[in-house]
Amino acid sequence: MKTDFLKNAQRIISIVIIFFLISCETDIPETDNTAPTFSFNISGDGFNRTFTQDDDFTSLQLNLRSDTTYDFIFSGADSGGVERISWQYPHDYIEFSTEIPSPWETTSISFLSSLVYWDGNETNPLTGNIVAGKLVTNGNAVSISFSFLVRDFGGLDSSANTVTKSLNIYIDNQNTEVVPL
Repeated sequence: MKTDFLKNAQRIISIVIIFFLISCETDIPETDNTAPTFSFNISGDGFNRTFTQDDDFTSLQLNLRSDTTYDFIFSGADSGGVERISWQYPHDYIEFSTEIPSPWETTSISFLSSLVYWDGNETNPLTGNIVAGKLVTNGNAVSISFSFLVRDFGGLDSSANTVTKSLNIYIDNQNTEVVPL
């Protein structure tokens, strides 16, 4: 019980620190050639891993256990301001057991998938945002993916920089782990 309290306290402190670091007001630079960044942390079932834009998503797969609850923290950042942060997921196999807090939103984008997203404001740009919660896996022997996107404003005289990655996920009755492809 005490260990769970300490883990939850550390998680909350980490979220607060990250939020203050990436949700600062900023100015959109004249030229922005630097790609934004993202971080996706998932923990539960004895597993804890953070994925970033620097991971080689084509060579790994995240195995998740069926009917299991996982904690997640998803964030995106860019020093010149963030226009959009989004996470696309298949809503038939992933459900959120906690409400996605405002200013983040969710929307169904097809009969197969939904989107968790945050849109920045060009007149009041922020360096990023963060969302945390709990998700529950559904299904057995199911291959899915999580698609992440972060797009900045691109500067005052250039086009937006975008980072997109797709994480292969396999849901079944197995250990939660990352395996090579």
